[in-house]
Amino acid sequence: MKTKLGFIGLGEMGLPMAKNLAGKGYPLSVYDVDPEPLRQLTELGAVAAAGPDAVAEYADFVMIIVRTTDQVRNVIFGANGIATAASPPSAVAVMSTISPLDAREMAAKANEKGIGFIDAPVSGARLRAELGELTIMVGGDTGIFKEFSDVLEVLGRYVVHVGDVGAGQTVKLINNMLLLINMCGAHEAKALVDAAGLDLKTVFDIVRVSTGKSWVVDNWETVDGWKTNYVSGGTLDIVYKDIDTTLYLGEKKRVPLYLSALAKQMVRY
Repeated sequence: MKTKLGFIGLGEMGLPMAKNLAGKGYPLSVYDVDPEPLRQLTELGAVAAAGPDAVAEYADFVMIIVRTTDQVRNVIFGANGIATAASPPSAVAVMSTISPLDAREMAAKANEKGIGFIDAPVSGARLRAELGELTIMVGGDTGIFKEFSDVLEVLGRYVVHVGDVGAGQTVKLINNMLLLINMCGAHEAKALVDAAGLDLKTVFDIVRVSTGKSWVVDNWETVDGWKTNYVSGGTLDIVYKDIDTTLYLGEKKRVPLYLSALAKQMVRY
């Protein structure tokens, strides 16, 4: 019998992830403040819950992918949070990108309530979420990871256990730090291409088969759109949120992150 699952947060990443789980026949309870993704998932056989506590009552394993740390905390420990359920799930997986320090604090509090906790942030953007080909970096108890790895493998092509609680978040922040630095370099390259009167597509096609190759260059139209078609609360703001978290972690660990701080300013302004 397949594990009864819960999924909270049905935005750009969460909706296709939940659809993949429903498509694999997992019993699934879902919650979001937006009724439209709930409607789409009920058409696939999922149960729309009235709140996180109702998801918890249904599921043995609950995945959370909301935007902010405060939202994660409220989903788990708020007035109608997972921890208030009469029969809470065996474990939760926080798939949002948050500080590893906050992840550890939440894990300790969840454990006091008898709820296992892993952090499992994802990388790959919407297309790879739709294809079930995300990279998932998992931190936490190896027993929980092994018990629910089959679920995570529906969502990701690369599902890797990287250490204790918070380790997954740390790896994700390092990945996003390199993303932002690469974005900075690509924008500088574009400025020089334009000044030299060269064709950007031709130059980037050459870079894609040369040593300057990067995910940013490979997906330049998407990346450039984050800035040229900026939307408040969109992808670029999420990248900025993550780099702020990374800079704070660097400060706590006494690791100077010069390029990260510079890249944020250069790309944003």
